[in-house]
Amino acid sequence: MARITGELDLSQIPDEQYKADLDLRVAIVREGSVLASTVLKAGTAKQRRLAFEIEFEPPVLPGARLPCPVTLLAGPDLADREFLAIDSVTRSIEFGPVKERSAAKAAATRTAELKLGIIAVDPAIYYRWLILCRTYTINGRIVCRHWHYDPIRHRWTFCDEPVPGAVVEAYDVDRFWWWYWRDLITSATTDVNGNFHMTFRWCCLRWLPWLRPHPAIDPDILSRIQQLLATVQPPLPPIPPDPDPDPTVFQRLLGGAASLPGPVLAAATQGALSLPAVQQPSAGMSADALRAALPPSSDLAALRVWPWWDWSDCAPDVVFRATQRCGDRISVIVAESNAQTRWDIPTTLNVTLIANDLACCIPTCRDPECPECLKLTWVGCTPTDQISADVGPPDLRGFARTSASASDPWKDNPFYGSLQIQGGVGWDVDYFKVQYSRDGGPWTDLPSPAFAGFTRSYWDGTTFVPVAFTPAPKNGQMVITTRRHYEDLNPGIPRFGGSVIWSDYATLFYFDTTQPGLTPDALYQLQFDGFAADATDNLIASSERILPTCGKESAERVYLRIDNQALTHPGPTPPSPCKIPHACGGIIHACTVEPDCYIREIWKNEGQPGQECVSACDIARLEPTDTLTIHFSVTCPNTVQDGHLGGYWMRAEYGANQAFYITAPLYVDATGGAGSLQPDPDLEVGPSYSHALAQGAPRALWHGGNFKVMLHGSDFPECCAYLLRLWAWKRTTNGCSDPSVTHYNQFELSFTVLRPDLCPGVCSERKAEIA
Repeated sequence: MARITGELDLSQIPDEQYKADLDLRVAIVREGSVLASTVLKAGTAKQRRLAFEIEFEPPVLPGARLPCPVTLLAGPDLADREFLAIDSVTRSIEFGPVKERSAAKAAATRTAELKLGIIAVDPAIYYRWLILCRTYTINGRIVCRHWHYDPIRHRWTFCDEPVPGAVVEAYDVDRFWWWYWRDLITSATTDVNGNFHMTFRWCCLRWLPWLRPHPAIDPDILSRIQQLLATVQPPLPPIPPDPDPDPTVFQRLLGGAASLPGPVLAAATQGALSLPAVQQPSAGMSADALRAALPPSSDLAALRVWPWWDWSDCAPDVVFRATQRCGDRISVIVAESNAQTRWDIPTTLNVTLIANDLACCIPTCRDPECPECLKLTWVGCTPTDQISADVGPPDLRGFARTSASASDPWKDNPFYGSLQIQGGVGWDVDYFKVQYSRDGGPWTDLPSPAFAGFTRSYWDGTTFVPVAFTPAPKNGQMVITTRRHYEDLNPGIPRFGGSVIWSDYATLFYFDTTQPGLTPDALYQLQFDGFAADATDNLIASSERILPTCGKESAERVYLRIDNQALTHPGPTPPSPCKIPHACGGIIHACTVEPDCYIREIWKNEGQPGQECVSACDIARLEPTDTLTIHFSVTCPNTVQDGHLGGYWMRAEYGANQAFYITAPLYVDATGGAGSLQPDPDLEVGPSYSHALAQGAPRALWHGGNFKVMLHGSDFPECCAYLLRLWAWKRTTNGCSDPSVTHYNQFELSFTVLRPDLCPGVCSERKAEIA
């Protein structure tokens, strides 16, 4: 063990520059690693000599008798990476030549105390310590941003709700060519209002990309640079994306003009390095020299990619990541990409981070409930004021978004499955049950499990604690407790500002329309029967009442048009010439007729002499002027409770990720597809519900039918195998889901197209083969 002592002399520092609160660090360094260090407290301005003592194990090479030389560095008290990268006071320490030492003296050297005396700090380097290292403050907030349509002002507005208990991490992003690094700066936890505060020290470092291991590759920047280099004539030598950054690849870009004086090269740096093993590039390796050899790119410069952006990395470049424990899970609720980097942040930064749907936020965007009433607000993600009660004609009761424009793909939507019913119930209601009327029939209590419960959570100051709200029998009634009554029954729940903070104030119950005892396809109407409880928490029979709409004397009710998907399908069609088999099973065509879709026949030059049918796996030889007619069916059951077809598209897929639409709604493909859609014989050909209404389908029913679409040989751009994919969907939703991927079906068929004008030498006619 060796001991080094000395004094750091600050007497030359002017009084106006001297900072008594700037702690200093003295370290012993070898090969870029700190062997040992000590921190010095500057104290008052009168104390200008700071004694230090460092003990460390001297580095000894295998077989050597004496230790290797080391370097003493003095500078501000920083982490190793920053400390080694800034300008510092240096002193080389050698342990004496071997030839003058005996073995006993060598061993003594390893344990000797080396007195360095006084080490003076130059005022210029001290001043750089002050300006290169600054204190940064980030004040932020994480929120859930909720958008809603204001029918009074006729515009969309948003409200932010705080996210408490989230761990927020700030990362510094360093970007070089197509590589990048992310380094954790600091972290903080949000309070009950979603606020967080970070303070950290940051220094203006030399940018040494080749000294930094394990970079990641930004795929977007990689693609941009590769596309840019592909435009150069003559082409530049390829640059492999892996492994770590290698300075020799940039020497090749410059055609050998840049010399590499050492094995480790620090590109785009300024000034001398304190580590003697690291040498500087020649002038030819500068960003200016590389830009002269590379194509210009304003996009890459805007994205701050070296060498198109020549920088000095003197301020943090920050992105954020946040996690939150909510119930029994920890979720990533904020994950910013490199494209969201805040470059060169100021010393004080204020940010608002928008959490994703996995966050648990405190619902502050609400008014307290009024007593003696109930107001329904949402079914899933659909506002109840967008669910029709219009008896017609046409009868639109229970359909969502009936006032949407004719071109809106979300229009006249029925519901399915388990529906989240949300609203506000008066604080004087302790329990309630749900009643339903089916297709205008009498009111009946909704049984469990169709009357389904849910879980909400309260904030205990550190995390969200889940609580189950489940219907249960009480005094002969199947009821569920209200949120306010649960608070009264549990006075020990933590309160903030006099109130319990819940993750969910609005959910009343779940209406599971798939349960036995309910008709899967029907028009339902719901109402609510409320109760008060006495001091022993028994229902007060005289308090039972149908809960009215807030502000009105009529009962609060909602219609819901329910259409659940039945998994039934007819048997396979018998084999027939030119008829394409229609059968379900496997992983493509689902065994349901809600909806059903399939391709019935395909004809080349239909109705002309020499017409030919095309089946699966066939080879069709097409001239550009030949026609190819595809006969297909897209249907929903022709019943009173169905007919909720939403739309369909047909696409030809070929090659490697190549495709074109044959027919499609305009909101799927702006061209509407390459084919000519025609009745076969059904007239409402679509391909969307809105199109079908314009073609004469009665609102809100569209059962689909048999159609055909005609293509030409010129529509097939290559000699290739083509897969025809027919995709159909109903308009059903659970209030949130996209109908086009909810109740859907698909049908696939493939064959090969050969165009003699494009591939005359491929698969010639059989007669030519025989000859």
